[in-house]
Amino acid sequence: MRTTPPPRRRRAVLAAALAVALGATATGCGSGDSGGAAAGSGGDKPFIALSNGFIGNGWRQTMIAKFEAAATQAQKDGLISKFKVVNAPGENSATEQVAQIKSLLLQKPDALLIDPASPTALKPVIEQACNAGIKVVVFDSAIDAPCAHVLLNSFKDWATAAAQPLIDGIGGKGTVIISRGVVGSQPEAEMYQTTQDILAKYPDVKVAATVNGLCDGAKAQKAVLGVLSSVPQVDGVIGCGDGYGVAQAFTTANKPIPALTFETNGRALNYWKDSKLDNGSVAVMSDPGQSVAALWEALDLLAGKDVPKELTFPIVLVEQKDLAAWAGVLKPDEYAAWPWTQELFRQQVEAVKSGGAPVRPPIPTAAN
Repeated sequence: MRTTPPPRRRRAVLAAALAVALGATATGCGSGDSGGAAAGSGGDKPFIALSNGFIGNGWRQTMIAKFEAAATQAQKDGLISKFKVVNAPGENSATEQVAQIKSLLLQKPDALLIDPASPTALKPVIEQACNAGIKVVVFDSAIDAPCAHVLLNSFKDWATAAAQPLIDGIGGKGTVIISRGVVGSQPEAEMYQTTQDILAKYPDVKVAATVNGLCDGAKAQKAVLGVLSSVPQVDGVIGCGDGYGVAQAFTTANKPIPALTFETNGRALNYWKDSKLDNGSVAVMSDPGQSVAALWEALDLLAGKDVPKELTFPIVLVEQKDLAAWAGVLKPDEYAAWPWTQELFRQQVEAVKSGGAPVRPPIPTAAN
């Protein structure tokens, strides 16, 4: 669906109404302001704002860093006049994020990018932004807000990439542990069902234990260590990006390290490489480069281009053949991210429209 922005006069009236409704005390917090033109002045070039509901892990920090680098270059290239990043300070609090989005709306951005703390609680403030003529792109999550465009990775693809290469690596037979994510959440339910569907095709793969690792290495380490004494042999641990912690559990228990689902950060990948594990292990995670793709989507929407309301972009999967390349370019806490350019973004949009194979951007090099 393509919409046409309202005239600037209507935008000004709506912005003034917002200012009255929200009060003069609303302020941004944790912003990454690029400088340049005054907020909302913009001229012929748009002002882009990003609201992030949580900053407390390496994936989110990588996501913000990639966006800021791309937005800075876009400003130098004359594609945008200004950008601003606001990170909610709490533990993924939707209430705090709503307040900060309201503050951003007072600054009259042309487009608002959101990594949401909740798929439902942000609906009213998103509709408020849409009614003010602001293009809204939500990424990294589904959202209950029909006016927003949504860009995300497939949780089914994530679960498939975590399980299938690992099962293939152990020859389709053996004993595995499943380390689940945040049980009770919609993404985790979809991922767990996908894992179950894959395992159903391999009767010679036995599940010895299922633990709740929460997609967190430290928590997975504790959870897996708690069951290892009762499992005589483990050929693989199917997780959602917690393999570094799981490896520590096996080392502590003085057991051989099996095939694992590693995180896609530099620490985990270099551990995998330096340990010379070649046993079916993989690393898989959603792509923190979604924030950059969302930037290009916002610019295309502002330019009146036809962009689907929902876009599914590829996850990041690191297999043995690409391990050295990824490990060589990532800092310890930096997560692997696809380097989305505007051209690659548009190619992926066309792939989504046609139902074709997803675009696979090149693995970054130290030079870029």
